[in-house]
Parts: sequence; C-alpha cells; structure tokens
Amino acid sequence: MRFFFLLILGSLSVLPTTTSALLLDEAIQAALQNHQQIELFRAGTARANSFADAEKSRFMPSVDLHYNYINRDRDPFQLGDESSTVAIIGSLNLFNGLQTQHNYKAAEHRARAAEYQLKSSIADIILATRQSYIEILRADRSVETAREGVELLKRQLHDAELQFEYGLIARNDLLRVEVELSSARQQLLTTEGQFKIARRKLERTTGLQLRDEHFVEQGLQEFKVGNSDAIVSYRQELLEKRSELNYLREQLLASKRDCSASKGSYLPRIDLSLAHEEYGDSPIPGDLADSADNDNKLMLNARWNLFDGFARRSAVAAANASTRAVAAELHDTEAELLLQLETVLHNAHIAKGRLQEAKIGVLQAEENYRVTENLFQQQQATTVDLLDAQFLLTRSRNMEINAHYDLFLASAVLDRILERDTI
Repeated sequence: MRFFFLLILGSLSVLPTTTSALLLDEAIQAALQNHQQIELFRAGTARANSFADAEKSRFMPSVDLHYNYINRDRDPFQLGDESSTVAIIGSLNLFNGLQTQHNYKAAEHRARAAEYQLKSSIADIILATRQSYIEILRADRSVETAREGVELLKRQLHDAELQFEYGLIARNDLLRVEVELSSARQQLLTTEGQFKIARRKLERTTGLQLRDEHFVEQGLQEFKVGNSDAIVSYRQELLEKRSELNYLREQLLASKRDCSASKGSYLPRIDLSLAHEEYGDSPIPGDLADSADNDNKLMLNARWNLFDGFARRSAVAAANASTRAVAAELHDTEAELLLQLETVLHNAHIAKGRLQEAKIGVLQAEENYRVTENLFQQQQATTVDLLDAQFLLTRSRNMEINAHYDLFLASAVLDRILERDTI
C-alpha cells in the first residue's frame, strides 16, 4: 500500500505544470483599461466639449435678477428714508462683429482636436504594449539561446578537463574554455535581466502584475508590404488618418476662427434688453399695490469702441502669429511622419533580408558545430576550433532572433504610423 502511494506521488510529480498564458490582445485590452494617460485625455476631451457648450450658450439670451435696497439718514430729495428696487432683466446680443459665432466654431474645432488627441494616445498605448510584448518574446528567446550556449560550454569544459588530465591538451586551452564559459554565464545574466526589464515595462503599460505568465507569438502580425503603388497608398493613408495631423488641422481651423473673432472687435456691438422693475419704500418692494411702483423697459444699446490703446491690434497680431505657428507645425509633422514611414519600410526590408540569411546561417552553424565537435572528439580539431564553432552558432541564433522580432516590430510601427490598430 505504501509503495502504491509513493508511486502515485511520483507520477504526479512528473506531470507537466500548467502556466497561464497572457496573449497580446489581452495585454492590449488591459492597457486600454488601466492606463492613466487615456483617462487624462478623456478628461481633456470632456473639458473641450464643455467649453464648446459654454460658447454655444452665448447665442441664448441671459436673464438676471437685480435687487437694490437703500436706507438714508437724510432725505434731501424727499424720496423716503427707505427704498428698494427689484428688476428682472433679459438681454440678447444682436451683433458683436460675429465674435460669438467665431468663438463657438473655434471651440468646436478644439473639441474635435481633443478627440483626435485621445485617439492618438490610444494608438500610442497599443503600440507601446505591442513593443513591450515583442521585446519579452525576444528576451525569452535570447535567454534560451544563452542557456544553450552555457550548456554547450559546460559539456565542452568537461571534455577539455578529461583531455587535460590525459595530457592531450595544454592548460591554456582548458583556461580558454573556462573563460568562455564565464563570459557565457555573464551573457546569460544579462539576457535574464533584459527579460525582467521587459516584463516590468509590460506591467507598467498594462497595469497588470505578471508572475508566471507564459508569452506566445499569437496575435503578432508578419510584416507585409506591396509594390510602389502600395507605398503611395500608404502615404495617402497616413496623411488622411493620422490623428496628430488631424489634431493640428483642427487647431489650425480654430486659430483662424480666433483671428476672425479678434477682427470682429473692430465692429460695433448691439444688445437688446427687456427689464421689469418694481419699487417700494420698504425692504420688500411692491408692498403698495400701485402700478406706479412698476416699470417695464425695452432698451437697445449700441457701442462702438474708437480707441483702446491698440489692444485689439495686438490681439489680432497674436492670433495671426498663433495661426502661422500651427501651420508650420502641421507641415513639419507631415514631413516627420512621412520620414517615419519611409524609415520603417526600409528597416523592414533590411530585417526581412537579414532573417532569410540568418535562417541559412543557423543551419550552417549547427552543422559546423556538429562536425567540429566530432573532430574534437577524434582529436582532429583543437579547443579553439570548437570554441569558434560554438561562438558562430550562438551568434547566428541571436541574429536570427533579432531579425525575426525586428519584423514584428516593424509591423507594429507601421500599423501605428498608418493608425490602423485603434478603437
């Protein structure tokens, strides 16, 4: 019975342990839910919309309630010791140089600009999540390669120690293997540290606490690019969809509206007011039921400022300068984004060629190491030859890993440049 119990425990101990896998799509959704930058820009969008609503309310009439009470020690005009007035005044602007219209349109453009800013922030967070996830996969593969290199050198050191005991190799050959093993262990520590840093970056982006999660390449996209016609369509897609450009375009339209509103201050202002007033000789007006205590007024007020110390001219000049600045920023951003597009396409083509060559190089390096190791066992190859073969194998694998994940990064950056992966 005891033997049967131990047999069950042993069988359970050899069962594979399951670890939860964090997929890329899950990481992106977590980042969009937990990242505070999105909440920041959402608040900015809500604020811009509120400003637009506030400007829109200026088209409506305003209603004010006024109250005035006076208590006099002396009454030279025989108005009474006490007097009070209550007035309800409704006013509506009829004309102010179209400043209200221009300010409202400017606020609308800035509200739309804030929405584009939010969309750009979402796209940036998605890109950051994809980049962090890809770097984790790269670091994981690099750790695996570094461990394989350490194991190869351990086995080689064991063989070298045996050959040294039998006097088949010199001591400096043994020391060289030990030095290479020490370097390989240092490289392993470096790659493990890079993996931990990559995990920490993903935690920072997604707001998740990662523990024993497993990361897979599911959800990653291979880089694909068409012919020259496709590249032309990429440029057009970038200029039309990129949120940063649309943000600046809306800001430019808002600045132009600001200019028009500033120029409108040169024109007269016309207001219409309707007031109902009640008077009394006590703190509460209208105590005496007398129509003489009531008064209704219809007023048309026109004002035209002839000189204000050049304040309006300065305001118009400032608005024009802001418009020129936004226009210059728009053109500069267009040029910068087009350069980013050309750069990512160029780097992707290079990475694709590197990956093709690296795959061939890995096969050749593996065969070279196998042959060299057999020759070393037959004492037809030196320790230096085997170390060189091991170095070439590790380098080839690392080059294949880097080219492989550089292509994934290029695809993620291209999607961000063209703003394809947004919600």
